[in-house]
Amino acid sequence: MTKQTAALIRLAPAPIAIGLPVHNGEPYLRTALRALLDQTGVDFELWIGDNCSTDGTEEICREAARNDKRVRYRRRARNLGSTGNHNLLVRETANQYFTWAAADDAYEPDRLAKMHAALCEQQDAVLAFTWARQIDANGETVGAWHNPCRTGHPDPVVRLRDLIRLQHENYHCYGLYRRDVLSRTHLLPPVKNNDRILIAELALYGRFVEISEELLLHRLHDGRLTQSTSSRDWYRTQRTDTRRIVLPNVEEAGWYLRAVGSSPLGTRQRALALLALRPWLRANAVPMARNMVRAVVDGAGLAGRSLIGRPMGEPISSK
Repeated sequence: MTKQTAALIRLAPAPIAIGLPVHNGEPYLRTALRALLDQTGVDFELWIGDNCSTDGTEEICREAARNDKRVRYRRRARNLGSTGNHNLLVRETANQYFTWAAADDAYEPDRLAKMHAALCEQQDAVLAFTWARQIDANGETVGAWHNPCRTGHPDPVVRLRDLIRLQHENYHCYGLYRRDVLSRTHLLPPVKNNDRILIAELALYGRFVEISEELLLHRLHDGRLTQSTSSRDWYRTQRTDTRRIVLPNVEEAGWYLRAVGSSPLGTRQRALALLALRPWLRANAVPMARNMVRAVVDGAGLAGRSLIGRPMGEPISSK
């Protein structure tokens, strides 16, 4: 091997990028970092996106970066919101495979290697995931998650139908993605249940490989964003646009429709995929109607406040 070849090998990125988005993750962050950096049997880089934390997160991450050359720490110049931080990590990396990790979870030491091996062996799969063990704030086992959906089925409509109609925790999103396929999706859209929408969209691109072992340790605690924030509060605290009237369920429906519309399916399968959305649309019909009523009320309130503050004779802007 020549010196030039050796230099090029050293410059090549590791096959896997782990993206760790975090905001004020101090309580469990050291445990999460130790579990990730102790992964065996595969080469990887750990990219941390710190969303303007105000606790000890920055110090913990900078210490990890000093001690381990695989760690890339970036503190955001401004708070991008949860979705923006997750998606930017995908765009910042250029590795063949990508996975998101949570700052309050942990892994068994061989989880990453087994997901990587599964994707290497099954070239038509777009995602590899494992079963999960649920732990509490103290790390004690409180439950387990086994996949109930036929995500490995060869028919994309079957995969989508199960993900839409079956009750399940969406732990698929913590799996290992082929990054080139992930980048062709909309990534995480700016709605609360965005991980479910992304996984439903990804299922239209290819099947998932299931590793039937509880290798993800998913922590259940009161401080989780998804559990402590309502859909409307999520928009208020996590969304970074300036929209003042939001329709959470209506917007989720729109993203599901976009996912099907931009998928690589043929005309017939795309029509069947749209029909597969019916259980979700039926279940959310009443919430969507309430969204519309709330939007009318909120819009009237905003218009009233605008009129009160407008000098007499000044026209109302149509923008």
